[in-house]
Amino acid sequence: MIEVYKFESDTEENCRLKCLDELDVYNNEILTKEYEEQNKYNMEVIKKEDVKNFIRDFLTKLTDAMGISLKLEINEEDDVFNVKMFSDNNPILIGKDGRTLTSLQILIRQILSNRTKFNIKINLDASNYKVKKERFFEKDIKNIINEVMKTKDEVKLDPMNSYKRRIVHEIASEYYNIETESFGEEPNRYVVIRYVEK
Repeated sequence: MIEVYKFESDTEENCRLKCLDELDVYNNEILTKEYEEQNKYNMEVIKKEDVKNFIRDFLTKLTDAMGISLKLEINEEDDVFNVKMFSDNNPILIGKDGRTLTSLQILIRQILSNRTKFNIKINLDASNYKVKKERFFEKDIKNIINEVMKTKDEVKLDPMNSYKRRIVHEIASEYYNIETESFGEEPNRYVVIRYVEK
């Protein structure tokens, strides 16, 4: 169970001090939503440890029901909960093209949002599937950029989500004569990689 704690005070600082004191936590152990209402400063707070426990319990019960033995590792960094799952049946947890992983991630985020009204960021991975997939993607982009540098012909990439587009732009920024630009509307937004004389 994730409890949402509410605090109110005359200033932001006093509200935060009251929260930390009453919950006996440090700043880096909580997630907050802050707002002013009727000349009072308000803060809604959830403990990061409660979020980790919820994720752990949810995934353990789910995989037990599926007959899958699961080990979990949950780390939080910059308010993102990175969940690594290790099981005796990773293909089932990953699904075709990572669809089961993505669905589980969306499901957990939605349940947490419904229960807490917080936008909690979760990155769910099984057997480092996403990390390996990202490395392959980065390698492909570098190969495409090298080809563009050789031929000087621009390349239009397939539509991709904002996260992947950002990776393309970041990789391309490391090359002197390469420029990238995004075009189109979601979900069909794509990146063009082109050679430029400088």
